[in-house]
Amino acid sequence: MGGIVLGREEVDRALAAVQGDSDRIAASLVEMDAHPGHQLLKNAALTGLTATRWGQARTAMTTLWEQFASYRDSVARAQEVRARRSRPGDEELAELTNILHGPIVELDSEAIPIERRGLTGPAQVTERITLAELLSRMRQAFDTVTAVLAAVESAWSAAIGGIDPLDARLHAVSVRAESVGAAADEVAAIRRDLDKARELVLTDVLTAHATDALPGLARRIGELETRLAGLAQVRDRFTARVTALESALSDVEALEATARQTYTAMVDKIAAPGLPVPGDQASVTLRNRLARLTARHGTAGWDVLAREADELDRFAATALDSARTALRAITGLLDRRAELRGRLEAYQVKAARLGHAEDAELAGLHGEAHQILFTAPCDLAAATRALNRYRQAIQDRTQSREERTE
Repeated sequence: MGGIVLGREEVDRALAAVQGDSDRIAASLVEMDAHPGHQLLKNAALTGLTATRWGQARTAMTTLWEQFASYRDSVARAQEVRARRSRPGDEELAELTNILHGPIVELDSEAIPIERRGLTGPAQVTERITLAELLSRMRQAFDTVTAVLAAVESAWSAAIGGIDPLDARLHAVSVRAESVGAAADEVAAIRRDLDKARELVLTDVLTAHATDALPGLARRIGELETRLAGLAQVRDRFTARVTALESALSDVEALEATARQTYTAMVDKIAAPGLPVPGDQASVTLRNRLARLTARHGTAGWDVLAREADELDRFAATALDSARTALRAITGLLDRRAELRGRLEAYQVKAARLGHAEDAELAGLHGEAHQILFTAPCDLAAATRALNRYRQAIQDRTQSREERTE
């Protein structure tokens, strides 16, 4: 305070403040002791990161209680001095000023290493701090401790909240695996890893939280659930799946037959189509693989049948898509010829509307395009070029007329 002595009112206000802080500190420390994280840690056999963090926090807690005792004793001493007189004199005010604002709190002595002290220097140093400085240190220590306790509680809640549902799911998976006669080894492996995760939570929850093996276990269980559900579905709906594949086979065969017929008609109408002749390779392959699948029913495991059925579903879908694409490509050429014919007629109507019905050059260009489009087989590339020449000639005449008008 630099020799400044507090007045009576200042002393009373400062004393009320430190008394209030003392009461709040006491309540906070009691809550700290009762914190769920503290209850989890204090009697547990800990390892790893959790043991390290708890060791630091436990030391800080012990120090906090010791520091609070010093703080409380200093506040009690100040109250005792203040209670001597209803109107304290200079001596009491000076003493109270020193208690409330002076460096009166003595911390534990610290040994000075020999290399850092002189021949006649002290072997220990004692630090004295004010109540305000002590309170600041206590706040820092309290924040450190509660951060550890909160982290442990949060990590524990998350881990246990995640492990128990996984345990229940894994039990259900083991029952399903037994029912389809598959994946027993995978279930056992996941069980071992889940037990390891639980053990890590019990001994080192912070490391468990940081490494977090639960999402990986959940993913593995989920994948196994999906796989076993597929196996059960293959078992329960095998006949229905075969029927659906037979239906897909019929669709592929029908599309391939239509494509072949359409191709035959198309090559008579379109010159150099540039498309391969459609065949029946996909439907033949699909039929052979479907026959092999039905023959293995009753001899192969459901996992094998499931894999083959899934592969066959994908193959059938690809075959259907390919057959539709091939048919669209063939009919697209015929549609293109029809489109060009329609555009030719539309341009002719436009030319007449613009007053070019008697234009000999336009009539010649129209006739050239018409000849190509209505000759079998039709050269679509040549027809497109002829149609573009006809369209451009109409456009040129229209533009020339507009320029003359201006």
